[in-house]
Amino acid sequence: MGSPLGALANLADTIVIKDGNVFLVSLRDGRLPAGVEHPLGLWFRDCRFLCAHELRICGRLPRLLTATDAAGTRAVHELTNPDLDLAGGQQLPAESLRLRVERSAEAEGALRQRIAVRSYHRHPIEFPLELRLGADFQPMLELRGVVAPHDRPPPDVGPEGLSLLGRDGVLRTTAIRATPEPRRLEDGSLVFDLDLEARGAADVVVHFEVSESTDGQVSRGVPRRRFNEGTRVTTDDQLFNRILQRSLHDLDLLHSELDGHSYYAAGVPWFATLFGRDSLITSFQTLSFVPGVAEETLRLLAGRLGQEVDDERDEEPGKVLHELRVGEPAALGETPFARYYGSVDATPLFLCLLGGHADWSGNLDLFRELRGPAEAALEWIDRYADLDGDGLVEYQRRSTHGLVTQGWKDSVDGIPDDDGDPLGGPVALVEVQGYVIRAKRLMARMFELDGDGARAERLRDDAGALEEALERFWLPERSCYAIGLDGDKRPGSGLTSNQGHLLWANAVSDERAQAIRDVLMSDDMFTGWGIRTLAESHAGYNPVGYHTGSVWPHDSSLIAFGLRRYGFDEDFTLIFEGLLEAASRFDDYRLPELFAGFARAEFDEPVPYPVACQPQAWAAGSIPFMLKWGLGLSPDALENRLAIVRPSLPRWLGRVEVRGLALGDATIDLVFERSGEQVTLADAHIEGDAEVVLEIAADRRGLRDP
Repeated sequence: MGSPLGALANLADTIVIKDGNVFLVSLRDGRLPAGVEHPLGLWFRDCRFLCAHELRICGRLPRLLTATDAAGTRAVHELTNPDLDLAGGQQLPAESLRLRVERSAEAEGALRQRIAVRSYHRHPIEFPLELRLGADFQPMLELRGVVAPHDRPPPDVGPEGLSLLGRDGVLRTTAIRATPEPRRLEDGSLVFDLDLEARGAADVVVHFEVSESTDGQVSRGVPRRRFNEGTRVTTDDQLFNRILQRSLHDLDLLHSELDGHSYYAAGVPWFATLFGRDSLITSFQTLSFVPGVAEETLRLLAGRLGQEVDDERDEEPGKVLHELRVGEPAALGETPFARYYGSVDATPLFLCLLGGHADWSGNLDLFRELRGPAEAALEWIDRYADLDGDGLVEYQRRSTHGLVTQGWKDSVDGIPDDDGDPLGGPVALVEVQGYVIRAKRLMARMFELDGDGARAERLRDDAGALEEALERFWLPERSCYAIGLDGDKRPGSGLTSNQGHLLWANAVSDERAQAIRDVLMSDDMFTGWGIRTLAESHAGYNPVGYHTGSVWPHDSSLIAFGLRRYGFDEDFTLIFEGLLEAASRFDDYRLPELFAGFARAEFDEPVPYPVACQPQAWAAGSIPFMLKWGLGLSPDALENRLAIVRPSLPRWLGRVEVRGLALGDATIDLVFERSGEQVTLADAHIEGDAEVVLEIAADRRGLRDP
């Protein structure tokens, strides 16, 4: 990732609030430190509109008591004072003041801050409360080192706030309004001279409003639309309820708007934008909870399919977008990431989501609406994705500034051979073949239902041929699948988590599924919290490597579902329980993007990865996703049918209630209860045309794709 942190080494120690396209990342005491390199700040449209915010009393920093961002759009920081020397020689002992900083992000481009000051001193006191402020208007891509930095003049400081005219001709402004009226210093800082009675109180309110202006046209944040409440789940375990609600709150927090469509931004702070792969995976993780986001994400990406062969963007006709960026570097053409297509898996994942959507919606309306983009995506797979004509889907960077590695493990060392050296291109990733197999089978069903049986048959034949081609990845001496094949068709390592996605894709035989299970659930791969990206015994293993030994919750959740599909319910439960235990030990019960791959036996709690995004979309989607499959919810709304397949839940959950589950036009309430080692469906209430049936057999075809 390579993001500069300066003296601030751990994003796990930050507070995040977000609404729409505006978000704030601060230290737990609320600070944005001045004069220090850091990734913190008030961000809007990939630009930092506030980089310094230090609250000081008599020139001293207050002390942190506690802080929370559990509400998502709001944060509270409880502070108190150190020993202070006041004017006139008066001494104010430590802990005499309570300073409660309440912040709320507002999607229209505003941050509202209320500082409630309460004195517990028995005498009147006077002191200055100072806000040291600064804005550098630095683009996110510069801060991450993706584009070269540029010298910027200090911002203009005026009575309305801070502003700077960018190299792209955009005037960016952080307007500041405060009550009561402060003294304004030349650097833009504010000073409030407080005069408190004995045990008195005072409030200071500060509004920050961010905007961009070009030729008189002003752009601010977009109000975030709220979806219906959707499915509601409660259990008899309060800890589980808190973890689930944290996940759902984070998903709500990551809702963003673009062109009138909602999507899940990939993660804060680095990836608070549209990502094809991330937004798609999160959408199908949450199909049973918030189906509207999946529909709008598909429409959003369909409208941005590749239209031409553009090497600098790694673009081709029918290819699904990887990443979208705005701001100064994007406007000036300094980065391909303004609209970048360097992702080999986003296109089949687009088709997977579109093909699975009808199982919840109960109609083909969305498929028919997006049939043209779906056919273009299939054409990309057949015409452009096989780079050497061997029948496999491969990637190779063409853009001089694009990504070298173009699967979900997109770091330069993420796709290793047995010695830890990265595979040379063109690279065929094993999980991508599985995604394509799944996509073509799902699309075959859609075309068949829409009356095109011949097209459906061809797609099934293609999927079968690619499934046979997976044998080229099989490593008989290790009884597992290689992560990929390099340009000479030399296999990479087999000690990676990628092969587990073949189970999710339903792309291998029962015998091969058993072999994958044996590798991934060994002590070499399973930490007790989740599955490592790379085995501990591998030459390139690093427990705090981004893709070389860490644990990614979404990776583990996809593998867990795949294990459950093939009947390995106990292993599914072990992974589910491990991720829940990990979440219970992180602040506010939030699963981060990834965490270190140390074994659970080594530490009492998971070790954070220092610069992991949190909240992060597909990490937040992992617990709802696993709950859905733990309950065995297998939808077929086209047949007005919901199957309950072998419910399998954490062993300490005794009762789960599901309310408002939408299946087509019907709404279903379900109650599950534990009876000894078994989880049973105790009650079902249906409003509308639907039936609920129980399926007990461990048939891998029984769990329908989302």
